[in-house]
Amino acid sequence: MTRTLTIVPRWAGHSGSDFYPWLLRERPPGFDAVRALDMPEPKQPTIQAWVPALTAALGTAPAPGSVLLGHSVGCQAVLRYLAELPPGSTVEGVLLVAAWWSVDKPWDSLRPWTDTPVDLARVRAASRRFVVLLSDNDPFTSDFRENGRLWKERLGAEVVLAPGARHFNSEQEPAVLDALRLHFAQPLNP
Repeated sequence: MTRTLTIVPRWAGHSGSDFYPWLLRERPPGFDAVRALDMPEPKQPTIQAWVPALTAALGTAPAPGSVLLGHSVGCQAVLRYLAELPPGSTVEGVLLVAAWWSVDKPWDSLRPWTDTPVDLARVRAASRRFVVLLSDNDPFTSDFRENGRLWKERLGAEVVLAPGARHFNSEQEPAVLDALRLHFAQPLNP
């Protein structure tokens, strides 16, 4: 089975921003391919544009060895993509980096991402595991404990804390690579 890691960028991010090029070069263990997507209108991401873009990139029946890595708003896009998969379509796992359900000071174009409900039962059914990587000093979500609690409660996610990582926008993010090594290096048994 081929295992692929697909990175869905943050707001205003692209395949060449943040830690994505570094992660592609590092090639996390256990993956045959790593790719970072370029999403439409990255400076004004919308659910209506990003979810179809993920469907175009990944299909409605993702390969069994697919692992998705969402970063910030990319996490929300991944969840909404998973919610639209037909029953029985699943990915091996999801790593959500700097994930949030709400932000401290939302702006108008962000509100659809926080205010539009998502079918959590369908999301849970579409991935075999969820790991959420949070920081204790993220400038967008200061209450990391409550944020982590919600990820556990809503998706049964394992929450990992990376102290001092802010919003994971550096050119290298060892905590992301460590999370992939620890939680995704080996495929889950069917």
